[in-house]
Amino acid sequence: MSVVEELRACFVQNPDESADDFLTKLRRQLSQASDEAVVLTAELLYLNVLPLGPYQITVPTKRRMLDKVLSWAGSPVQIPDELGAALGGFMHGGQAFLNYRWAQLQFLIQLVGELLALEPQERDRVLGDPWLMRDACGRVTGAMGHQRARAQVQVLLHLLFPDVFIDSANVEHKRRIRDTFAPEYLNGEPGDVDRDLMAIRETMRKETGAPVDFYDQKWAAQWNPPSTTEETRRGWLVRGANVGGVNYIAAWLELGFCSVSWHELPEVPAGATMDEVAHAIAEAEPDTSVHHQAASRTQLHNFLTTMRQGDLVATVDGQNVHLGTVEGDAYYVADGPTAIARRRKVTWHTIGKPVARDTLPDPVRSKLSDRRTIADISPAIAALVEAAHLGDLEVSEGLLEQDETRPLELPAATEELAASLLFPLDWLEATVGVLQRHQQMILYGPPGTGKTHLARALAEHIAESENITLVQFHPSYTYEDFFEGYRPVKATSGTIAFELVPGPFKRLAEEARSNPTAPYVLIIDEINRANLAKVFGELYFLLEYRDNPITTQYSDGERFDLPRNVYLIGTMNTADRSIALVDAALRRRFAFRRLAPDTEPINGLLRKWLAGHGLPPLAADLLDELNRRLADADRAIGPTYLMRPGLDDPALLAQIWDTQILPLLEDQLYGTGPDATAPFELEALTKSLPAGAAVS
Repeated sequence: MSVVEELRACFVQNPDESADDFLTKLRRQLSQASDEAVVLTAELLYLNVLPLGPYQITVPTKRRMLDKVLSWAGSPVQIPDELGAALGGFMHGGQAFLNYRWAQLQFLIQLVGELLALEPQERDRVLGDPWLMRDACGRVTGAMGHQRARAQVQVLLHLLFPDVFIDSANVEHKRRIRDTFAPEYLNGEPGDVDRDLMAIRETMRKETGAPVDFYDQKWAAQWNPPSTTEETRRGWLVRGANVGGVNYIAAWLELGFCSVSWHELPEVPAGATMDEVAHAIAEAEPDTSVHHQAASRTQLHNFLTTMRQGDLVATVDGQNVHLGTVEGDAYYVADGPTAIARRRKVTWHTIGKPVARDTLPDPVRSKLSDRRTIADISPAIAALVEAAHLGDLEVSEGLLEQDETRPLELPAATEELAASLLFPLDWLEATVGVLQRHQQMILYGPPGTGKTHLARALAEHIAESENITLVQFHPSYTYEDFFEGYRPVKATSGTIAFELVPGPFKRLAEEARSNPTAPYVLIIDEINRANLAKVFGELYFLLEYRDNPITTQYSDGERFDLPRNVYLIGTMNTADRSIALVDAALRRRFAFRRLAPDTEPINGLLRKWLAGHGLPPLAADLLDELNRRLADADRAIGPTYLMRPGLDDPALLAQIWDTQILPLLEDQLYGTGPDATAPFELEALTKSLPAGAAVS
């Protein structure tokens, strides 16, 4: 068996569908592979990460990933210096490069196999001809049956033929650049995008006398102006199997349309604003609840206005799923059944060959179970196109990047993160791995161990700051505070009405749903201080079964699911004995990471911090002696109380001890005696230290 055939067997034909991170899964897949196969894997991964700039993946992160893979070989293998020096990168590969490394590696393995199958002379000809090489890449991606390696193809072609293919991983960007500059710089009618861009770039180069980078602000401002929002194809679920007890899907397929009802409403024009739709619904359904009207308003506006020509639409008929393309604006048919009067023309691609619902991945089935008349299912539509074997159906880059059938790949812990926290890198790597697998994690330990600081640092490492929400639980915190509840609002008539208002958890989930390729983090500080069963309610179910939407307490029938790109990090103070009240349901749904002064990563943290700030180790000696005397891991005092600049000043040390540490101990030792804190006073501890420690 050749090395490529070996990699096909252990990686391409042996997919790992677990929620573990990429390297963990790859290690399992290569567990029986030869050293040659391991080294070839590292070489292909080098080719994969080489072009990505440091703003997307840093050089230390690249090297750590490659070194880890090479370490799996029986004999040591080092990255040659000249190859290591080139790892700086030069481009942004898009989110697909982070989410779909498995597909990119599959593609590279298959491409190597395709090239090795050629006669040497023909292989040299393909490797030397940009268009033959592009054809070879196309054959490989066509055989793979999906487009998730498309970004890798674009980047590889640029690496091999930089004078022919521009430095873009995004097919949509290429088309937009071509369409923007073709009228002025392209002779003749547009055709093949890559050939057009080569001709446009050469014309520009001759005019300017300098190389042309379309991502330079001079040019990017023309094809991607800041004021322009990114428009991409979307995917929609439209229900038609039970409209007033009638199944209209056969008519949809035969006549080429889809429809929504709201038969009580008169015609509402295509492109109507949200306010216009809301006014029409309020007049037609005056006796329905405010929440019901709001749901109807959103769904009808989606059908009339948000849905656009070129969007993809799916519908479910029993166990059959059909897929089509929207061909025009909404229109109204007045001389037929009012249940199907509001229509969109659709070209159905699955007539006679529907997709079997039970063959779809869980996230796709979850989206298809939405009970709303119309729902945005963009994150699942690319996988549905793949399942329908519609290879000729163009799927936009945006939809590919939204595909949520595989877990999001969290960025690995870095040396920079470890240095900022003074934590061991391997402990942080394991912690990110725990969060990757479980998606819900609790950091627990006694006061002063930096639980909240660590939670925030981890969140900021894996997510953008605007994608992070922090809430603090307390005894009066409720489900209505956390998820959603009715709040009084002033109505237009001047009276007080009650409106269903989302809480921080629901708001974060909805934001994450609209941006499924980015991680979102909810930090719950002091999670054990609230009545957790009351706060989470039915949401407990979603923490364990994210792909199964549920009807929430105030939903009026609308179903809610928890997006896979939402991560929860809680903190628990073990000195607060309410941790014992945390029920088994929560314990089962969260992974727990302990932070304690006597174990890594907290053990020795204060000593490291003092040394790094040029301060004497006295404070660390005192804290170690205090915790030794306490002899209770849950009551131990963490180092963060003493991680203060100027701690070499005895007055500051005494102030911290008297105003923060001793009061905390008094509370914890309440009822154990009148002089319970005497052994822990600063003077008593100092006297017990070895001679010279107080001034060292």
